[in-house]
Amino acid sequence: MNPNATPSKSPVYVVGTDEAGYGPNLGPLLVAASCWTLQTEPLGDVETLRRAFSPSEKPSSFEAETVASSKVKTPSKSRRTKKKNEIGAASLFDLLPDDEASNAPSSANVDSKIDVVSLRVDAVVPSLNDSVAELCARRGVFPLADSKKLYGPSKSLAALERSFWLAVGSARRVAQTVKRSELANVATWRSTLALLCDETASADSLPHWEREVDFPLPRDAKTGSFVDLESAFAQIDATFERSGVSLVDVVARRVQPLEFNDLITRLGLKSDLIADVTTSLVVETILRALQTQTPLSQDFDVDGEPPVFIVLCDKLGGRDRYASLLAARFPNADVKTLVESRAASVYRFCARRGVVRDGSTVEFPTEIVVEIRFTAKGEANVPTALASICAKYFRELSMIPFNDFWRRAVDDANLRSTAGYPLDAKRFRAEVDEARRRLNIPDAVFWRER
Repeated sequence: MNPNATPSKSPVYVVGTDEAGYGPNLGPLLVAASCWTLQTEPLGDVETLRRAFSPSEKPSSFEAETVASSKVKTPSKSRRTKKKNEIGAASLFDLLPDDEASNAPSSANVDSKIDVVSLRVDAVVPSLNDSVAELCARRGVFPLADSKKLYGPSKSLAALERSFWLAVGSARRVAQTVKRSELANVATWRSTLALLCDETASADSLPHWEREVDFPLPRDAKTGSFVDLESAFAQIDATFERSGVSLVDVVARRVQPLEFNDLITRLGLKSDLIADVTTSLVVETILRALQTQTPLSQDFDVDGEPPVFIVLCDKLGGRDRYASLLAARFPNADVKTLVESRAASVYRFCARRGVVRDGSTVEFPTEIVVEIRFTAKGEANVPTALASICAKYFRELSMIPFNDFWRRAVDDANLRSTAGYPLDAKRFRAEVDEARRRLNIPDAVFWRER
């Protein structure tokens, strides 16, 4: 990619989301998102994008695969695998038998434009991954991988923490609030929560173990200081400038046990809870991105290209159908289902507004076009990997004051820490139950029912 290329008139954003702490009974659920931009060739004018991202007579490549599968001979296993892996690479006519394809009418010019849009949109995520692959592969510089590869029971927090703080120092949204050179002065647990989690809870509404608690970050001595990270920051800056990539934002949301239990009561299913939290964070991340100045986010031209968002989510609670959920999350958006399957569920739509976590509706500065993909094991993509890192880091940090509080409560410095997962959570609950009752801490504040 030419580093001197003129930026696209409107940015193409890639948002990745991931969670940590979905399974435990203790501690908060964390959902995080990272948002990136990538310079790319213009995708098309407003009308072409609207047709490509809204219901139309001609199926998109995802939709075509679904529609055609009921009309044509079953392709070979190798061909099925190829089609599943090459998301967006086929048109309806590629999937028709030769005799039907030869009699098919030629596509109109606008449909050809839509095909080009599909191909270019599909190329954005691999291009983003490729742009930073060499940087991420450098030992000890900026590892962006599934958090499980960076941290575990037998591993130091340092690799996870290093990637987190390099991301924070590289995010343009953060730079609007605090300069990189000043990060060391504000790097504490509470200030980091305020910067990235947008937590507005009063001190009285916080769990007992988080009230008046703060500690300096980075936490692990092996992570090094911000001075130690300067060489890595320089390499990140050079790579971003050369490849036309920009990290716009990192953001996270914590769902404490009381809120978790309230959401379960209201929504009924745990899969609905994770879907509700994740999609509301997507809306908030989109809004934050549109409010953040980047090299690509010049004044939006309503007669040019509207901003395009490609959103990468994991399968939420194992569900395959999200159209009705997205229609409620983006009011008046005409959600187009491209495919719904165990492998992937993909949707496109245009939107002017979205619903955030408190149920209120926000207006975007301009119309946006969105492709949102729900797939399994998405951590191979850079935006999802960074979201995984942020979610895991906040989850691990959240358990520090939790365990410290209960050691003091039971007056036992040797009380074994818990990560909150079901089997060990029962052990921990039994050991602190007398202290919890004595302190009059309701079970709903302490224990997640599912």
